Amino acid sequence: MSRNYLPAVLLIVALACCMVCGCTSDTTPADTTTIGADTTPVAGETESAESLIVYCGAGLREPMDEIAQVYQEKTGTEIKYTYSGSAQLLSQIELLQEGDCYMPGAKSYIDSAAEKGFINSSEETIYHVLAIAVAPGNPKNITTLDDLTNDGVRVAIGEPTGPAVGKASKKMLEKAGYWEELQDNIVVQSGTVNELLVYMNMDQTDAAIIWEDLLDNSDLEKVAIPIDEGFIKVIPVGTLSFSENPEDAQTFAEFVSSDDGKAIFVKHGFETYPSAKYGDA
Repeated sequence: MSRNYLPAVLLIVALACCMVCGCTSDTTPADTTTIGADTTPVAGETESAESLIVYCGAGLREPMDEIAQVYQEKTGTEIKYTYSGSAQLLSQIELLQEGDCYMPGAKSYIDSAAEKGFINSSEETIYHVLAIAVAPGNPKNITTLDDLTNDGVRVAIGEPTGPAVGKASKKMLEKAGYWEELQDNIVVQSGTVNELLVYMNMDQTDAAIIWEDLLDNSDLEKVAIPIDEGFIKVIPVGTLSFSENPEDAQTFAEFVSSDDGKAIFVKHGFETYPSAKYGDA
């Protein structure tokens, strides 16, 4: 390299280092969103009393973003979300032991967090209901779980040990007797439920087992799974025992499960708890 270029190269390297140092503090693989602010800090950063940190399942993003906007307008409290798979969020909560609320994709994760002493209280809010997503026109003619085992059908599911959708899918398929038979057709096991939509929209799979509410505003078609074969999960929101703002955390959790909060979930295709159709799931 010519010496004439060396100072410029060193300057570029120095600037790059400054940018990295200034932008990569306390980050995690989880997706973070701040509602009502220009920044998107991660869950491990110090928060002011005017904001709450909420760990939230990735499949709840659209309604929860709207809830945060409405809540801030009502109270002035800013909601900062960390979105990811439910199991990953629980691991992050256990590691950081910071934050205010936890809303995973199924009650079992709240129960696990409570066993570890992380939960002060919880409120049942909505249901997650499994369905089969297929391409427009349903070219593989998939109408039942059994059809997923047909030759040449590429199937995507959530990682069985990770997100709530993955654990629920495995349990459902085991109960129906298809889990072992389906193994040759499973081409994707995703870390979050939203990734399943990406694989479907990119034509990487022919079918995906997914939460049905995510298909309401999608070009993909929904194949309903009968209640006696399907898997339905109650979704609670819990307040964290190490919250620095426990009263505010409780107020937010109550808003999420209030009539106003549930109305937002209904708009996004969710069934609210309690329901005569699904009961305690």
